[in-house]
Amino acid sequence: MFRPGMDRALAPIDVSYVSTHFPHLKAGDKELFDRFADCVMEHQRANTPVYRRFVDFQYLPIEAFKRADVASFPPKEAEAVFKSSGTATPDNRSTHYIKSLAVYRRSVLAHFKIVFGRGPFTIIACMPVGSGAFESSSLVTMAQMLIEELGTPVSSFVRVDLDSLDVAVKSAKESEAPLILFGLAFGLLDIVDAGGLQLPPDSIVLETGGMKVHRREIGRTELHEKLSRGFGVSRDRIRSEYGMCELLSQFYMREDGLFYPPPWVQFRVFDPYVPERELDEGELGALAVLDLANIYSVSSILTQDSAIRIGEGFDLVGRLTGAELRGCNYLLENVR
Repeated sequence: MFRPGMDRALAPIDVSYVSTHFPHLKAGDKELFDRFADCVMEHQRANTPVYRRFVDFQYLPIEAFKRADVASFPPKEAEAVFKSSGTATPDNRSTHYIKSLAVYRRSVLAHFKIVFGRGPFTIIACMPVGSGAFESSSLVTMAQMLIEELGTPVSSFVRVDLDSLDVAVKSAKESEAPLILFGLAFGLLDIVDAGGLQLPPDSIVLETGGMKVHRREIGRTELHEKLSRGFGVSRDRIRSEYGMCELLSQFYMREDGLFYPPPWVQFRVFDPYVPERELDEGELGALAVLDLANIYSVSSILTQDSAIRIGEGFDLVGRLTGAELRGCNYLLENVR
């Protein structure tokens, strides 16, 4: 076990150690990150069948979570099962078997504290809890963990409607803790379109989710302007979270409009037509993520989102096109 002052070359590391210590990684500690990553990926190659058969590329296309059980343990032993929302394809949802919710909790809380502080906060989670696609939602589970660990007693889930939110905000104003309104982008936009309401000026509005649904499409800049006006807070109080059911860590947008990972996550950008070719900074391509919190599934994932790497962060542009998706997913043709 590694301790301060110990020679890292002699410190034994196994997946159990990584599962409890990955949140303690510091930004820029490449040596220890690489040791953790080598340990985790060796475990996954040996114990996750779909990844063991996948030898063409380090990053497993995210489509695999729809085709196979991506797990290094018997799926029936999972503490939880996260499923993608299935907004576009409700009959073809990704499934992520979670061996340990404690690992997810460590990842969620550690990065949230890095970005927003240790709280307490009055957290209002505005999302359709209990409805169809959200029965196995990693996002709902994340919100519940934040409320339990960092929330004041008046923190709560509320329905996605103006009246319900108004009641919750009035209760929140009785607390001296900062307010964080956390919700799906289009749910929050619907509330703004219904008339909006004034939040305390030091509130944070944290939106998550895609910018496109069957109803309409909107850019993130326009969305944030609407949310700023509708909730009566400055633009710098509007934040974004980027995550997915297949990853146990999240990215948060900073003031420069770019998304940044926690210290236990790395990302790269690849040519979607030739996924083995990594692109230079400033080029648009397919986002790939190495998430050490995904210890018991697969850490190296090629997403279906397009991004541009800029320094230590990335600009999230949107979803890959059909042709680009075919370029990425051809890697799975011989994996069953």
